[in-house]
Amino acid sequence: MTVKTTQTIAPGYEPITGYTLEKKIGEGGFGEVWLANAPGGLKKAVKFVFGANDARRGSRELKSLERIKGVHHPFLLTLERFGIVDDRLVIVTELADGSLEDVLKRHQDRGSCGIPRAALLSYLHDAADALDYLHGSYQLQHLDVKPGNLLLVGGHVKVGDFGLLKDLREIDHSVIGGLTPIYAPPELFDGRPCINSDQYSLAVMYQELLTGTRPFSGRTIAQLATQHIHAAPVLDSLPAADRVAVARALEKDPERRFDSCKDFVEALRTTRGRDETAIHTSAKPSIRTRQEAVEDLPSLKSGKAMVHARVTGHALVVAVGGVGAECLHELRNRVATLHSACPLDLHSVLIDTDMHTIHAARLAEASDRIPPATILHTPLKSAQQYREGRTDHFRSLSRRWIYNVPRSGTTEGMRPLGRLAMIDHAKTIDSGLRESIDHLAAVCGDRIPSVYIIGSLSGGTASGMVMDLAPRIRTILDEAGLESASVLPLLSTVSLQGNPHQPLTLHDSFAAISEIGHYMLPENSYPGDPGVDWSGVPASRNPLRNAYVVVDGDHALPSGSAAATMVDYLWADATGAGELLAEARRSDQADAAVLAKPMLRSVGVARLKCVRALEENLLAPAAARHLLLRWLGNPNESRQIAGPTTERLRKRCGLEIANYLDEVKAPFGQDADAIARNLSEMLSRLSIQEIMNGARVTRLLKEKLSECDVLDRLDRRAATQMVMLRREVSVRMHDGRIDVTSSIQATEGLMKWCSTQVEKLDQFRTDLREQQTAMRQEFRSETDLEREIEAAEKLAMMELNLIASEMAGEQLKAFAQRIESLHATLTKMAVGIAKAIRCVPGDNRDTENPWTEMPQEIQMRFNAVLENLHSQTASPWLLGPLRDAKVEWDEQEMATDLVGKCLPVVENVIDAHRQSSASLNDSTTSSASVLTQDSDPTNTQTILYQRDTNTAQLARTGVCETQTFEQPQNGTSLWNEQTTIESALQVASPPLLQCGGRQRLLLLVGSESDRERLEPQVSSAHTGSLTTVVIPGVTPILVHEAQQIPIENVLEQLELVSGGNTQVSKRLHARSDVNWKE
Repeated sequence: MTVKTTQTIAPGYEPITGYTLEKKIGEGGFGEVWLANAPGGLKKAVKFVFGANDARRGSRELKSLERIKGVHHPFLLTLERFGIVDDRLVIVTELADGSLEDVLKRHQDRGSCGIPRAALLSYLHDAADALDYLHGSYQLQHLDVKPGNLLLVGGHVKVGDFGLLKDLREIDHSVIGGLTPIYAPPELFDGRPCINSDQYSLAVMYQELLTGTRPFSGRTIAQLATQHIHAAPVLDSLPAADRVAVARALEKDPERRFDSCKDFVEALRTTRGRDETAIHTSAKPSIRTRQEAVEDLPSLKSGKAMVHARVTGHALVVAVGGVGAECLHELRNRVATLHSACPLDLHSVLIDTDMHTIHAARLAEASDRIPPATILHTPLKSAQQYREGRTDHFRSLSRRWIYNVPRSGTTEGMRPLGRLAMIDHAKTIDSGLRESIDHLAAVCGDRIPSVYIIGSLSGGTASGMVMDLAPRIRTILDEAGLESASVLPLLSTVSLQGNPHQPLTLHDSFAAISEIGHYMLPENSYPGDPGVDWSGVPASRNPLRNAYVVVDGDHALPSGSAAATMVDYLWADATGAGELLAEARRSDQADAAVLAKPMLRSVGVARLKCVRALEENLLAPAAARHLLLRWLGNPNESRQIAGPTTERLRKRCGLEIANYLDEVKAPFGQDADAIARNLSEMLSRLSIQEIMNGARVTRLLKEKLSECDVLDRLDRRAATQMVMLRREVSVRMHDGRIDVTSSIQATEGLMKWCSTQVEKLDQFRTDLREQQTAMRQEFRSETDLEREIEAAEKLAMMELNLIASEMAGEQLKAFAQRIESLHATLTKMAVGIAKAIRCVPGDNRDTENPWTEMPQEIQMRFNAVLENLHSQTASPWLLGPLRDAKVEWDEQEMATDLVGKCLPVVENVIDAHRQSSASLNDSTTSSASVLTQDSDPTNTQTILYQRDTNTAQLARTGVCETQTFEQPQNGTSLWNEQTTIESALQVASPPLLQCGGRQRLLLLVGSESDRERLEPQVSSAHTGSLTTVVIPGVTPILVHEAQQIPIENVLEQLELVSGGNTQVSKRLHARSDVNWKE
């Protein structure tokens, strides 16, 4: 090749003889592309790669060109010549019409999200054909497949830009520089390209070109590298039929992808439901339908005895990560709320990489009521700092994690980074734990404290740290002389349905639970970590053997949050129920073969609403029942007011015969004189014979009425009157002037009035016709012209009155039918209200009203309660059918809604009476068992009222028996109380029992009366055994203990939900020096 020495790249420059540059058509970080005139008048593309012949980029591209120069394919961009010119690599290729990047931009500029699917698949088929040719015939990989490198020539796509082309037969496959991280497969970041690497890039590019979005949202090289290696792709923007094929092409493990790029494209072209594109997990059951057998454990005998006192206990809570911080925040608030009455001396340590969490925890300590905590911030350093510092203490970690740290300094949900932060701050953590444990040992004396580790397995910090922290805490406790103190890990995990917006959480959970399973085996002791001088712990002493894994609630199902469950369980365990719960978690399974398998524990907790028996069982239902009775009305009373009500409604609606007659006559005039004049004018055009005959006059009158649309005007008047009638009935019902029964009788009165008026009009027409006949006979022989004209006018007026009365009668009949429709609606309402009355719980005897047996102060509020309830419920229930006759009532739902809305109103009445009575006479509440509480206004109590079997006793004392429970509050909370036993049982059921295991249900109550009331209800709703224990002052809760849940089943479920891809999960193991076996 002849080389010129001109160095300036500009129009007119000839880098190679005969090739004259015309204009620049593209540029990038490593070079430029120019349009050039070639010999023979042809147009070619000339690419300049900057850098000397021995520079990395130039030499790599030159090496790639040497590989490709002998390769020819219809869909590979033709390479014409190349060489070194002025220390630049110059490449001449055929000229393309543009790239797929340009095509995408054109479609998006026109408002589309991407390239139409049919055209895109045609383009990809060309590219796949070329790539497979490179793979199959030459074992070459392009390794830089992206929209800008797929060029359009003659309506087809050709693959170009072979700067990263790699011969897979070479021993050294390393290739990092120059790759485009948006499209790069995970194996490229490890320097190990393979035969299916280009297929991965093709799949990323397909989603982008079709939808305008990419499966990985990272912006920086570090973020993209992390996501390609560890994160599941987000395919939500793709059509559902494409997701299976794209997911397979994006497998982290190249062996699980399609055999070729063309197979991938054909899978996209084929209709949905293909076996060859499915991820091969069909042999395993669906997570949504799977339900392993669950065995009921017997009730605990010790649970029948009452715990007579609650002794203040000591507990150390080591909270790790965001979920741990959330739980610790709730625990500290509970302690602060109860203050001196708190049955728990709380010691705590918070460990997190996130400064926001740390800052929030420190701000809380501004209040002297909040118990202090040891707060340890453990941020990650930058990748640069790790490179420059010593790394010998990171021997148990894969070095890849040390150099892929996010700029945020947090783990961003990756477990190994959590462990990296722990190792980096091991001395700080160790010191903080020792200080807290030493203080705990000093203050608890002879009492054995409870120790808890709380956090999430689905994130980065806690999930990465807890496998080391649990045995480390065990070691420090032993060294502090607290060998008998148990350590209970309470660890949450995401819903078994997963979170499509956070796919990494499932993989974190899978990796963490498999590590817990590893340490549960007798032969797998915790190995320690020499890098930070943490010693090993025998398997039998590792607290992870007793770990609870609590699944976070699925919002589509009645289930509780994991944080609420863990806090409520910890609180119960540390404040009185510790021995009972310890006995409940002991396994009585003697089968050694079963015990040898790794098994998990789980738990569910539901806080029962403090049932107010007086209000819920007696007064609220009674008030709801009496409101329904008021709505329905008494037939005897209604009959007395039916007549006046009918008259008022008729007048309010303008329902008068005269109005109808005047409406018909209006086209002839507004008064008798005007009508007479108009009729006289009309008759002047007729002969006497035509007038006396009558037919001609009748036709003229009707034509005039038709021209003036009198019928339409009558219909509109009737419709307006019906709207007014419905509105008048609604208003009077709403303000209580009438009820449904009186409304029915009033509509019956209106229908009767219409019928009577129709009869009167019929009689009027009969009489009028007789008068007409007589008048015609009388004047038939009359010769006096003046008298003839007078007779003619009278006959015309009679005919107009006949027509008007006939039309008015027809309108009244139609209006009566409309009233009959309203009557049917009201009758249906009456039947519905009567049924709803029978659906109200309690005594349905209409004559009984328990409010009359209450103290005078309560009785006086009865009508106010009814008015309040009426104002809340009249619009949807009472007036709904009047607004829309198609509204269907559910009588049971109506009764339930009224009682539910009435209950808080009644509770306020009872509470006001209790407070008033207590201030006047302490003896009224002498039976109350009140916990000592500080006078802080934020401290609240929930009082439970019990109905005495003797109602007269209620009237004498106002309240029979009260029981107080502490009820910490902290604004908005996930700690919801259940109002029914059925909902409580659903919420308390641990979702992990889907995977099998054994279960036991515990009911913790605060008094014997609570036990007598709640135990039968729970027993009747729960088919298994029940253990009930009374702990004075405790808020009633259900604890659903689950144990011996096979870890292998749990891992199988998580694998199914995550798409069967365990490669990502395995990459998230927190240490590389342990042989994890899934």
